[in-house]
Amino acid sequence: MSNQKIVELTRGELWECQLLESLLKDSGIDCFLRNSLRAPYGPITISAQMVQIMIKEEDWEPAQKLLEEYKNA
Repeated sequence: MSNQKIVELTRGELWECQLLESLLKDSGIDCFLRNSLRAPYGPITISAQMVQIMIKEEDWEPAQKLLEEYKNA
């Protein structure tokens, strides 16, 4: 069994996190969404309730680079 640490890469709205999840997986970076199930009553305004993208700590640098490229596009 692996003892890999899981860390949060970023958080945001569901649609954007799903897009980033696809980009990460296409680049070979394993990830998953946390808090992706929510009531459809409008935008989330509380940071703690936003969708989180979780990755392995060992993938931090390439994932962070991809995130910066996405934000600057």
